[in-house]
Amino acid sequence: MIQQGIQAVTNKDIVELTGPWVVSTSKVLNLLNAIQFKELFGVDLLDKFNVNQSELDQAKTLYDEFLEYRDDKKPGEEFELIQNWAKDLQLDKYFQIVNETEYRKKDIAKENYADDILGKIINDPYDLESDHDQEMQTFLNNQEKLGLNKAVIMYMVEALNYFENLEQSKIKEIAQEIAFQGAQGYNPEHKYKLNKIPNKTFTGYQILAFYYVSWAIAIPELLVKLQLPFDKEYELAKSFKNNE
Repeated sequence: MIQQGIQAVTNKDIVELTGPWVVSTSKVLNLLNAIQFKELFGVDLLDKFNVNQSELDQAKTLYDEFLEYRDDKKPGEEFELIQNWAKDLQLDKYFQIVNETEYRKKDIAKENYADDILGKIINDPYDLESDHDQEMQTFLNNQEKLGLNKAVIMYMVEALNYFENLEQSKIKEIAQEIAFQGAQGYNPEHKYKLNKIPNKTFTGYQILAFYYVSWAIAIPELLVKLQLPFDKEYELAKSFKNNE
């Protein structure tokens, strides 16, 4: 398990796709396993994670907290420890700990069970068939009423120029990263960055344009599942590009 953790935070392809904050946080959590492994078996694998001093110090702080709980643990306090760690790592907003008995009493939709969630991931790895964030849905609905979006057309021309000399495989990697990042929806008023296109900050409309164009070029068979109402903008952008 520790070797898998090392691979997850040091593999070049994984690191480039995942992003620095996720990798750093994952290193800290995996270091906790490695610290305990060292304590139990005397095998030191800490240097294999390529961590900086700050990450190592944070992992040791969290482990010290675990030791305090371990020496005088009351039933159920492990959940408190998990919550404390999550808060320290700014992960607490991504999950919720609930009472298991109360949870199982509720009439929970079938898709919320682990097996069905796993099946959903396998069948729809980019979450294209799920409802997007409400802000995103409102935006898309308004776009259909407004007609052609001039900003999107302009950014699509930019995207076509950017992708012009890239290999298909590279464009697909960018398309996948945008999809993963935008799984909960993009907000046209926010700013975004991509690991695959470094040193560039995208506006909301710009990332949507690159989203559509990258999929139109690299994964056209799934383009319709994006549910982005930019078909006319894309056709117009291509005509502008051809006339340059």
